[in-house]
Amino acid sequence: MPDSTQLTQFPRPSVAVDTAVLCPVPGRGLHVLLTHPGDGVWQLPGSILRPQERLAEAVARCLREKARLVDRAPVQLHVFDQPDRDDRGWVISVAHLDVLSTRDVGFGDASSPETEPDPQDARRRKLAPVHSVRELSAEHQEIVRVAVHRLRSLHERTPDPFGLLPDEFSLRQLRELHEIVSGENLQADTFRRTMLPLLAPTGRALTQGRGRPAQTFTRRSELALRSDGEGDQGRET
Repeated sequence: MPDSTQLTQFPRPSVAVDTAVLCPVPGRGLHVLLTHPGDGVWQLPGSILRPQERLAEAVARCLREKARLVDRAPVQLHVFDQPDRDDRGWVISVAHLDVLSTRDVGFGDASSPETEPDPQDARRRKLAPVHSVRELSAEHQEIVRVAVHRLRSLHERTPDPFGLLPDEFSLRQLRELHEIVSGENLQADTFRRTMLPLLAPTGRALTQGRGRPAQTFTRRSELALRSDGEGDQGRET
């Protein structure tokens, strides 16, 4: 029986980090950022942990080197530890989730997320609809499914949890973002009743199209939610 004080006597898996970077694209739905190594297949940005490297350091490194994203702090999503999930051997993947606008990812034209001005970069990065990622390995498809489920769950109970909207926004802007994430139309009255207790009115209005100016809101802090109870009423235009 191996000596439990000698870790070298036990078989050890490799540890990988993989990040699902999700992007709500107006008019096109929820997308995920894919990267291409140049001599392989499209994949999520990921890497095997290097010696003495922390998880957050590995995530930041592969996002910088493979996805051209810097100063990001994705949240841990899930640990995928099935022993036979990777053809290369015993690999435990610590998946992460980040959410960005198409502009923040580097795709300036949100209406055409599949193209970029730099053809060389377009061969290494692209956005793909989350419902159409069959070109990914089965392992990475599973990460995308879990990431989408987590993001949609967060949006059911939290207004714009990743802060994609401006500091002040209308209920209509908020609902349109949540509809992109959910992939379906949301009933306006139900959405308003759910979100209003989590918002604070600014006392200012925003002109949207030909309708009357819409009241704008900011996100309440957790302390404000506890002290203010149900909050103020408002209307969406």
